[in-house]
Amino acid sequence: MKVRIASEQPPGAWTQLCLTSKEQRGKLVPPPSDGEFSGDVGALLPDRAASTLYAGVGESASLDASAVRRAASSAALVLRKRGQGRILLCMEERPEFVEAAVEGLFLGGYRFETFSPKKSPALAELVVLVSKKDGPAAKKAAARGQVLAEAINASRDVANLPGNLLNPETLVKQAVQMAKRTGLKCRVLDERALKAGKFGGMLAVGCGSPNAPRLIALEHLGGAKGEAPLVLVGKAITFDSGGISIKPASSMEEMIFDKCGGTAVFGAMQALANLGVKRNVVGILAAAENMPSGTAYRPGDIVTMRSGATVEVVNTDAEGRMVLGDALWWACNEYKAAQVINLATLTGACGVALGEAAAGMWTNNDAFQAQVAQAARHGGERLWPMPLYPEHTQQIKSQVAHFKNSGGRLAGACTAAAFLKEFVGKTPWVHLDIAYTSHRTKEQDGLAAGATGFGVRTLVHLACNKTAK
Repeated sequence: MKVRIASEQPPGAWTQLCLTSKEQRGKLVPPPSDGEFSGDVGALLPDRAASTLYAGVGESASLDASAVRRAASSAALVLRKRGQGRILLCMEERPEFVEAAVEGLFLGGYRFETFSPKKSPALAELVVLVSKKDGPAAKKAAARGQVLAEAINASRDVANLPGNLLNPETLVKQAVQMAKRTGLKCRVLDERALKAGKFGGMLAVGCGSPNAPRLIALEHLGGAKGEAPLVLVGKAITFDSGGISIKPASSMEEMIFDKCGGTAVFGAMQALANLGVKRNVVGILAAAENMPSGTAYRPGDIVTMRSGATVEVVNTDAEGRMVLGDALWWACNEYKAAQVINLATLTGACGVALGEAAAGMWTNNDAFQAQVAQAARHGGERLWPMPLYPEHTQQIKSQVAHFKNSGGRLAGACTAAAFLKEFVGKTPWVHLDIAYTSHRTKEQDGLAAGATGFGVRTLVHLACNKTAK
């Protein structure tokens, strides 16, 4: 979609998009009923001539970037369905929200239709109307919003690919191509390097598949030479059958989304490179395919991790923490990380606790957790802090090894986090369990079905040192 800034309406046929608060709703002629248009965030009202779309942003007093982003995203969904691809975004009264509005339009206009026989017409052109004095700032804001949204959509493109087309090796190709486009340095540890480095967790998870695991590092050296980097680590299980501890058949097709932690890191690194962020940041994708076969790892196996710790495997479907344990240790020791944050579709237990409303957040450092929470608020992604008690670590103690890879049903999300904590030492660390925010099975909150790109905004704002407004 082409984007430009203007202070006057250009000639031709356009659909005007007006972000409308609940207070402004009453000034429409004729005034709509509550049932017709509430003015709540994401509510929509096409005008009678179908040339204007009013998108609700809620109460003026509580208006923020998150409300604007969601309103614009919801509008884009409708405009694409209606085939109205030339949009005139009226922002004269709200120039400070241009970035969020542009971002929302790109996110809501996204479709994964690569293999669909019917392709909907894409949004083609966007003109953002602001006053002349606000034009220069609006141009920069629109560019930032577009860069971030395109990175999120790139992460969604990779996350939506099925397991027969995306495995650890083809994920490497995606990462290498993106690195070449953006100027990132891409480093890959293949199966031989993983064996030489004794990455036991990654090798165990991947040994049941003909598609061997890969550890991918994307390096953005935007800061001072020698500056300790912020390291982003993502679980990238390209398909998760559960292995020998196989999952039920129902909804197993959704396990293509078990790579969404890794794809969030992928998108964030693209954005940071294109934004030219002045900071050293490394993105690590721990990629493997978890399959049952005669060579797969088994319940009862004892695996030696890269750190030297031994793990008793009690459930092969607790594979994410195995690959992340190796990746986190490598992040802290190979890159001497100043801080490390990992994202993973790790546990169903997190969904039991929080549903689809928020991702869980665990930490070993309250100050770093506060930074992550502020970045998430700035990006409009909801996180909820969860506990790490000594009892959670006690639950994963093994009688035959250092740890078990599952602490059982009770506090399942917390014991998974306790397992990861053992591989970061004293490095400030935050773990985000995004299992129930990473994808949707139907249109929701202004986004098409499929991967949501959750986490990209939090990571980008964290690296940019953005705090909540």
